[in-house]
Amino acid sequence: MKPMHALAVLPLAIGLINEAVRTPAAPAPAIAKTAGAKQFTIPLSSLQDWSQAVVVTLDSVHIEGHSAVHPVASDCEMHLGAHTISFAGDPDGLVLEPMNACVQPLLPNTPQNNKDWTDFGDKITGTSVTASGVPRIWPEHLIGGGASNPNHAVELHPLTELVSASGTFDFAPNIFAGGFQGGLSESTALKIVQQLAVTVTTNGKFADISFSAGTIGNFTVLDLAIDPNSIRADAGGSFRMDGEVDSVPVRLVTAKGSLINDEIKKLQSGGGPTANIQALVLFSLSPESLLAAANKSNGSPTPVERPIQLILYGPPE
Repeated sequence: MKPMHALAVLPLAIGLINEAVRTPAAPAPAIAKTAGAKQFTIPLSSLQDWSQAVVVTLDSVHIEGHSAVHPVASDCEMHLGAHTISFAGDPDGLVLEPMNACVQPLLPNTPQNNKDWTDFGDKITGTSVTASGVPRIWPEHLIGGGASNPNHAVELHPLTELVSASGTFDFAPNIFAGGFQGGLSESTALKIVQQLAVTVTTNGKFADISFSAGTIGNFTVLDLAIDPNSIRADAGGSFRMDGEVDSVPVRLVTAKGSLINDEIKKLQSGGGPTANIQALVLFSLSPESLLAAANKSNGSPTPVERPIQLILYGPPE
């Protein structure tokens, strides 16, 4: 995988961020189990916030551990396991995932060195940070393992920025496909698109989500049809839009600061007929679609229309 951008690390003179002692938020109520489905809960307030912005910011994120830098044949990332008092889902873990760590330097260190990344992970472990990224809702690791992979249904993936006592780290330029290897096969990915069934049941201030997809995975390369007339920028400059995969309607998002976000902006200004592209995507559920179903639920299981949100990374080399 060839780098397309340099990682910008902007030194910032900030005061020492107090290490937060994790105070448990009010727990989510018990979920009514459905046989054969993956079950998890997201606060309605989180779905409301995440429906307004593609990239969100969470404060007081307590970093509990990190993985090694994964090789390019895996996902080329480093995972940071965390919890925050501002997220009370079930499960309540978070994982922060900067993209392309295995090929991009943690500037000002150059060239790329895995040890720079793991030293960075060591330095922030046990501290509280402010983290920004795309909230990815996907029940791949409801039962996780280890400090870098707590039980979770939500990730900031990709992680776009992290503010620590050491400074501000801008990861948005690392969002690209490059020479991507691995991931789901096209046939498996299409089965997820075609067969995924999701329901939402409101439970007080929470949304209980039931997810049935058979095989579940993360990255894949897909042929996408995008409706240029549906492209809308949020207040932060990221984009949401309607699209199709194999004639199945999906939502698509791009994060500000990435090359693909700039390309979508050009596509928006050009208008015109359906645009067909091939891109590396990350599977997620759409917070907009989950919230729309929750607003109809009134305590009853409600099917989610257009449940899939694909996070766009760009065309592979």
